[in-house]
Amino acid sequence: MTAVRVRVLEGPLLVQWLCAETAFAWVSVTVAGVFGALGDHPTAWFIPACLVLPVVLHFALRGRFAVRLDDAGITVVRPWNRRRAAWAEVGGVRFAPLPIDEDDVARWAVTMTVRTSRTLPLTIVDDTDDPAFDTLLRHGRLFRPFADRGLGVLGAPEGSREREYFERAVRAAGGRASGER
Repeated sequence: MTAVRVRVLEGPLLVQWLCAETAFAWVSVTVAGVFGALGDHPTAWFIPACLVLPVVLHFALRGRFAVRLDDAGITVVRPWNRRRAAWAEVGGVRFAPLPIDEDDVARWAVTMTVRTSRTLPLTIVDDTDDPAFDTLLRHGRLFRPFADRGLGVLGAPEGSREREYFERAVRAAGGRASGER
């Protein structure tokens, strides 16, 4: 298997990331304004820099929200850390409902179960009847290595929407869902 890297900056994680960038910009501009009012710091260049820096950070770091899958295992990458698990430790994926329901779309947090007690976050999935094909393909690229190793959805009954989405995404990425030959 060649290494697969899937960017997962989407859904609530994207909103949280954008909120953090906005908060950083506001704090920076406030600090610059206070120093400028005290006469200690030139604000003519600092305030525009504080407004541009979050945009630069967004494009520089958005690729750091990813999941990397290779022959040895899985690495969940975030800008602040990196967590790794070997395939032998992985039990499967788990879909958990998220309490976020601001736009009447149910969402699942998809995590990977490592051994019996640890989970690593993978992505967020919208529970829609007709997901966009590029989203389905991206999730399929993420789920296919699990399906290829016989690892599936944990804790979801047969025929559930979670299993159906997992299998649909795997097929969209050119893989075989469970039970297919």
